[in-house]
Amino acid sequence: MTGQNDSRKEMLRDVLINGYRLETWDTYRTDRLGKSVLAYRFTGPDGEVIFEGADFCCSPLCAIDSDDCLRALLGFLTLQPGDTDEDYFDAYTDRQLEFAEGDAEYLGLWAHDSTMEFEEVEGEE
Repeated sequence: MTGQNDSRKEMLRDVLINGYRLETWDTYRTDRLGKSVLAYRFTGPDGEVIFEGADFCCSPLCAIDSDDCLRALLGFLTLQPGDTDEDYFDAYTDRQLEFAEGDAEYLGLWAHDSTMEFEEVEGEE
């Protein structure tokens, strides 16, 4: 994702998940099915960006600023080898593979357990 301060993007959520940070923005674009396209940045506890893009579309049944939308995005970000086709990880960087083979399993709990709460980041942009 480029142009984080682009006025065409509106911050939706900024949350902490066990030391990791997930930020989402509205791009004001839709896909061919009419679903909102969101931008995101997923950063490790060390501040290094692990995943970043402007290509996520959640279910039209979820509000784009909802916990359910964050959980759906985390479902993709926390995929691990064995969860899907092996070639899914071919374009992953070393850092992304390290995450997928490490903390992804634990953080994936937030994708599947609606009782786990996100910690909102306040006062930053």
